[in-house]
Amino acid sequence: MGLSAFARDRNIRHFWWGNPERDKRTLEVIRLFNEKNPGIVVSGETLGMSDYFTRLTTQIAGRNMADTIQMGYGVMFEYIDRGAILPLDDYIGGVLDISKMDESAISAGRVDGKLYALSIGANSHVAMYNTRLFEEAGIEFDPFGWTYDELQSIAAKVKETTGVFGSDDSTADYQVFSDYVHQRDERLFDEEGNFGVPPQVIVDYFNMFAGMRAAGSVPDGRASAGLIGTEISNWGIVTGKTAITYAFSNQLVGVQNLTQDKLGAAMFPNTPAMIPGSIIQPSQFICLSRDTVDAEAAVSYMSAFVNDPELTAVLGLERGIPANSEVRAALQPTLNEIEATSVAFFDGIQGKTMDLLPPPPSGAQEIEAMFKRVAVAVLLDQASIEDVANQIVREAEGIRRRSR
Repeated sequence: MGLSAFARDRNIRHFWWGNPERDKRTLEVIRLFNEKNPGIVVSGETLGMSDYFTRLTTQIAGRNMADTIQMGYGVMFEYIDRGAILPLDDYIGGVLDISKMDESAISAGRVDGKLYALSIGANSHVAMYNTRLFEEAGIEFDPFGWTYDELQSIAAKVKETTGVFGSDDSTADYQVFSDYVHQRDERLFDEEGNFGVPPQVIVDYFNMFAGMRAAGSVPDGRASAGLIGTEISNWGIVTGKTAITYAFSNQLVGVQNLTQDKLGAAMFPNTPAMIPGSIIQPSQFICLSRDTVDAEAAVSYMSAFVNDPELTAVLGLERGIPANSEVRAALQPTLNEIEATSVAFFDGIQGKTMDLLPPPPSGAQEIEAMFKRVAVAVLLDQASIEDVANQIVREAEGIRRRSR
């Protein structure tokens, strides 16, 4: 039997990182859920991603996390290791239904044999590009088969013909960096959890964008440094300052809603040997926090969030491709143009990506923050590329030692 019809005032909180589009959809889902489940009252809390994990850390310390929290694959293990997230296995077959979810999505939410997270949608890294600027520049390319060499030539041609910078400078972008590392047959973390990136790989990565800065095809270093961690409304592809930006595929919908020019979607560039770096992974998870005041009500809400056709119709593809096969089928006829672009991109990358790597170890989130901070010295010409690369390796190794 489900939740009791006469259970009243079961108040739970849902906390997520968002943007205006995601917040609007999620708040509508909460309204609908509350309407359909009079025994439960869900309230929503949201922050931009740059502030979300800082607030979450404060809530963990104060033992007042929301009942359900949004989580990313790249940091999930760290929060499980800290005891901040509870397993869901005891609720499966009761208030939690996972029967229609892809096994790959379920596996991604399991750690040490226990299910800790429900995938909200599948995701991959994407290079978004302004189709109008590409057409004006006469750019023709294979969005699933282009290379880093082509990126550099395309960015230069866009700048030369349109006056708009051809690409963002991703010197301090940890996600682009992580793809680049994997394409070089290296790993951010080895099997023992040690930081495994040789300094020369970091040097090569920084040099690629340094060359684009020297060519004038990306913004100057100071401008790029000022955009680190900014909200999507400030991204160059939204403000019209750049033609290519690098993000996650689920962000296509939110970015398109902020710009008039039609967006296209491409994989992150391949190496000249056509080695991809992108992977398919859950875009985000919804998880049960250690501080939940009513786990059964919270898990009931989580289950509806990924399974209920009325709720998932509101969410659409904004957080990624749904893991529930029936939800995907129901959404297909309702997709708008950018959502169709997102699905086409997801279809196009099948068989062209790397295998999903294990969740990174504790300290990975701190290493990402450190990388962004230290890489600014390269953008501002405050230190040599070689010195910064060596500093990143030293600090990453120190973070991992403290995290064990």
